[in-house]
Amino acid sequence: MCPIIPSVALCVNECFDVLMDHTEGATDPVSNISARVRELRTRKGWTGAELGKRMTARGIRWDRSIVANLENGRRATVSVSELLALARVFDVAPLHLLVPVQERAFRVTEDEVYSTERVRAWIRGQTPLPGTDERMFRSEVPLDELPKPAQGRLTVEGRGIRDSMRAEYRAATGKEIDDDALLDWMFRGERPKEMDDGKQEHREAPER
Repeated sequence: MCPIIPSVALCVNECFDVLMDHTEGATDPVSNISARVRELRTRKGWTGAELGKRMTARGIRWDRSIVANLENGRRATVSVSELLALARVFDVAPLHLLVPVQERAFRVTEDEVYSTERVRAWIRGQTPLPGTDERMFRSEVPLDELPKPAQGRLTVEGRGIRDSMRAEYRAATGKEIDDDALLDWMFRGERPKEMDDGKQEHREAPER
């Protein structure tokens, strides 16, 4: 049974994630990269040797045997440098090599399986996965990447974050938070003092 939380949509996502924790046949990052490399190489009309040459030109010494081993599942690892070089060679975003473009179960770690939609939002820095310290997650977003007002109004994403934070404050304190304090919270990535009994260090909010 899904717990009662402020957002019905979030409730659905959380329940879906719990169900997917035990999904059999979920794809993993290397398997997906392997399938996508084969698909994109074929679409480009390249041989394995041609892809190897293009990777080598990007500073990654590959040949046709490495390509064949990856595509056939005999190569169990892909480095971050290789992933980024593949994305450059194929003219796609790294995300689209790492995570399936179709909706399916995706294995993030050995014991965690989520929907590809949820994983994509996590990789983009939009939505934390269950069990994440959300204060830490939000605090790592650069200030210039926070949702910006559009014609005096918050973006859809910004409104979602604002409403989630407002509900969290209300649940923790039984009070409403004023807009200025809420905005400071969004920019600092720290909870208001009333929510942590003063245990965390509070800094002045950055100038906006």
